[in-house]
Amino acid sequence: MKKEFRIAAIVAAITLSGCASDSNSTASLPLETNQTQNENQFQDVTQALDLANNTLEKSHKMELAWFATEQLKDAVDALNDAKEYYAEFEHDPSEANSSAGIFSSKTNIQATQDALAQFNVYIQKANAIRSEALTVLEEAFSYRKQLDSIEAEKYYPTTAKQLEQQLKKLVNYVADDNAENAIKYQPELVRKQRALEVKTVTKIYLSESQKELKRQKTADISRHAPETLRHAEATLKAAEAFINAEPRAVSRIDDKAEEARFALAHSQQVATAVKKLKAMPQSDYERHIVSYEKILLEVSVALGSGDLRDQPISLQGKHLVNHIRTNLQGQNDSLIAQKEAEAELEKTHDHNSALQLKIAELKATSAKERRVLSEENNRYLQQIAELSAQLSQAKSPQAVQPEQISPVKNTAAEQNPVQKTEVSAAETPAENTPAETTAEATS
Repeated sequence: MKKEFRIAAIVAAITLSGCASDSNSTASLPLETNQTQNENQFQDVTQALDLANNTLEKSHKMELAWFATEQLKDAVDALNDAKEYYAEFEHDPSEANSSAGIFSSKTNIQATQDALAQFNVYIQKANAIRSEALTVLEEAFSYRKQLDSIEAEKYYPTTAKQLEQQLKKLVNYVADDNAENAIKYQPELVRKQRALEVKTVTKIYLSESQKELKRQKTADISRHAPETLRHAEATLKAAEAFINAEPRAVSRIDDKAEEARFALAHSQQVATAVKKLKAMPQSDYERHIVSYEKILLEVSVALGSGDLRDQPISLQGKHLVNHIRTNLQGQNDSLIAQKEAEAELEKTHDHNSALQLKIAELKATSAKERRVLSEENNRYLQQIAELSAQLSQAKSPQAVQPEQISPVKNTAAEQNPVQKTEVSAAETPAENTPAETTAEATS
């Protein structure tokens, strides 16, 4: 359809090309700028299309088609439209700005971008529906996951399919903005899911025992070993009740299943022995009793308890049990003593290790202290040597070198002989006159 529109658009463009306005050509961008923009748009659209394909691939793993069927269908349609528009210019980017159709005002690249935008809107809506459904129907989805883990569909395919359809119906309520109905009908679905879980776990762990019980009842085991069979049946019923109460306690369920299997095997063995005994002629009674005594004798000899055949068979068995218990008690005491000795040895070993570690730490500390003292001693010796050198220099006078003494400058008198003579005459005291001498003497 889009190709027909494309052909019609080309014809219309050729017809109307003569009417093109010169002003549009003048207003157009320069050729290089326009080409660069087209290339950038082409790359952006190509990357967006690749991203959309990856998103659609991831949606399959997230089951978006199951959670939001209509929304994902619309998303796929939008992506297909984008691919169809993109194909118009994928190998010829110059066609990117051509009209997308005769009745469309968009270019091929614009139509591609719009289709991708619609795809993203639908995908976002589908993701929102999925998130809301997982929240609103959390308990139902939890049971769904559990049923998948135990492969309920493998054992009860019809029931599992029905429950899946019911869950899908509740999800559709959420998709239609009607979460109230989903919440309303969830408890009923959860009850059915739990019943299927119990039924499946019982099938996995107890189906063989259930078949065996049915076989033993039809084989008339109850006539030969009624008490043993009733005990086996009670053990099986207890296992079934436990599974109904705790269907996910796998370890304990396994133990219960083994107890049921053992009880049924025991009832079969007892019934077989009784049937043989009933069919035995009286002449074989003695041989039968002696065969049991022989077994007990081998056990007593192996245990070192001696020959007990002079006692009734029941007492022989009790004696063996007491002997075994006594030996086990002695072994337990020895084992306890051995463990205590090992614990004491381990404690001593730990103590020795701690002491060795402490000694190593003390050695390291001592070595460090010796190194510090040695460094301080060397520093003091160096300071003493420096002080001694300074003291020696202070005691020894330094000789003055002649060439280092500067010549004394001549005084003014030496420079001027006349002035020197005048100064000398002035400084020389005049001889005293006789009168002055007499006056001085009198005074």
